[in-house]
Amino acid sequence: MRSRARQAEQRAFRYIHPDGGSVRRQAAGRSRGRGTAPSGGFTLIELLITIGIIAILAGMLVPVAGKARQAANSTLCQSNLHQIGIAMSMYINDHNGHCMPIQNSTLSYWFGERTTSERSDPKSRVFDRTKGYLYPYLKVTRAVAQCPGFEQRTRFDGKLVGYAYNWYQRFELGWPHSVTYRKGLGPGVMYGHIRRPAKMVVMVDGARISNGNPSIYYTPAGTVEENYYLAAPAPMDGYPCVHFRHNGKANALFADWHVEQLEPRSIADGGDGHVGHFCDSSDWEQYYCR
Repeated sequence: MRSRARQAEQRAFRYIHPDGGSVRRQAAGRSRGRGTAPSGGFTLIELLITIGIIAILAGMLVPVAGKARQAANSTLCQSNLHQIGIAMSMYINDHNGHCMPIQNSTLSYWFGERTTSERSDPKSRVFDRTKGYLYPYLKVTRAVAQCPGFEQRTRFDGKLVGYAYNWYQRFELGWPHSVTYRKGLGPGVMYGHIRRPAKMVVMVDGARISNGNPSIYYTPAGTVEENYYLAAPAPMDGYPCVHFRHNGKANALFADWHVEQLEPRSIADGGDGHVGHFCDSSDWEQYYCR
């Protein structure tokens, strides 16, 4: 019975697939043919063309990536200045409305206290960030005190400060002032006495160009080094100390605590070509003075 049933099944298969065997053979042949067909390769010309296209695309992407990095650094720098502005406003509230001085007799600054000479061996310099004016409000670290776009030489403990504090905001007596006050041995101005807070610069991207004089500068001549105070242009100081490092612009914190970018009015000779002033003798007072 089983033999008859099997024969009937075979007859039915041949009825549906009259050439079933050849179908199976063709399928098997196709299966064996896969992977055994010869594969085509690149010719030398095709390879050179491909490499050339890749090189062109890479050349187009490198400048874009550089600009994106600079934009990211500028954004982070502006965030740092916003944080510094918040900390300064808290300092003012806790000090009877006085802004912080630029430094005091113990060589304390907004970003820390220096306990050794700036001209000492960099490995032996001691700088205590916990004694800075703003540390209780900001816990000042290098990540906040230094601008991410500042990659030049430093005067203090490593790359510590990338921002310059307004030289004229520190004194209630105003300008001109005595040598004692020039050293910062006095309270800062009363914040309520600032008449144009939206115009007055409090802090800005700072740097200066060394002339190599060891009694004043700390690096070889022509070096761009950090600078922690903002001096006015001529005829008052004539001291280039604003660093336009963000695609030719400098980020600045104003006394109403907003942050904006400033363009250069003049650029000093030497350095990296980005140190100068954002104003001149015609309008410097609105940015520097109360």
